[in-house]
Amino acid sequence: MKARFLTLSQKLSLGGAFIASGLLIALVLLILLEIILRYFFNTSTMRADEYSGYLYLAIVCFGFGYTFLHDGHIRITFLTAKISSKKSSLVDIFAGSITLVLLGFIFYRSVLLVWDSYQTGVVSEAVSATPIFIPQLALPIGIALFMISVIAFLVQRMFHDK
Repeated sequence: MKARFLTLSQKLSLGGAFIASGLLIALVLLILLEIILRYFFNTSTMRADEYSGYLYLAIVCFGFGYTFLHDGHIRITFLTAKISSKKSSLVDIFAGSITLVLLGFIFYRSVLLVWDSYQTGVVSEAVSATPIFIPQLALPIGIALFMISVIAFLVQRMFHDK
């Protein structure tokens, strides 16, 4: 059961990273298109600035879990480097638990934000008038992937000897 969950967690975080990679390519292509249109044709998409912001948000959010599972987030190791591995695991479990609680709150609030934007029909003030809940969806999805990665981290720390 533990091994299946850890494998699923890794696959989900890799999927998030894959989506983030694709969105990064889309972002670069969008900016290149805007540059070409402005330079050669003296025109604009009128949406590149807005959509590049949405894409950047999604790239960051979808990369949270993958980054965490691959030790890419900032960690304070000066304490854990000087203590035993058992005590280090306890510190990791404590920090991971606090992180999970905070992420749970952020997830809850981000779902409420998306739902409120959907219910009220909020659209962007830009030319595209994009329904704002669509780009906001990246936040709860990314936080959910992050939470799954933190749970996998906790499972590894709690059951590493078993």
